[in-house]
Amino acid sequence: MVQHILLGLLKSNGSIKMSIQLSPLQLMQMVFTKTRVETFEDADGLGEIWAPQFDFEGVNLLVENTVGQQENNTTDFLVALRVAVLNEADAVKKAPYTFDIAVQGVFKLAADFTCDDRYDLVRVNGSAMLYGAIRDMLQQITARSMLGTLLLPTLHFLPESAESKNA
Repeated sequence: MVQHILLGLLKSNGSIKMSIQLSPLQLMQMVFTKTRVETFEDADGLGEIWAPQFDFEGVNLLVENTVGQQENNTTDFLVALRVAVLNEADAVKKAPYTFDIAVQGVFKLAADFTCDDRYDLVRVNGSAMLYGAIRDMLQQITARSMLGTLLLPTLHFLPESAESKNA
């Protein structure tokens, strides 16, 4: 059984109360393994792209994630996530920045937490947490860059079973 810990009550608009509890999936450690961000040099003379108003529709956004787990260990996981826009020569639409950012997180899933697929739960939620960190890192790096702040779009990570159904 998951122990519910009341961390506090939040008031929204003065009338709605919401209880907060620890998640059964905890991020124990996170490290960036790659951080490369460069202003895209527009060789075709298409003009500068102002990043704060950039729409990612049509951009080739590379997202790779892997999950590792030791044999016979149902609580500890390593999740690696890489997000990149490489602005290849044949890309239909190019982003204001070329970037390649990778991060790894060590996660612990409560031993008494029950679900149909622990691996998928960690893969989906762990990747979403790490994506938020990458999104923030890119925003912070580009905040003082010449083309302005670039904010990655919000993504929805799906379990493998849902991906095969949508394929």
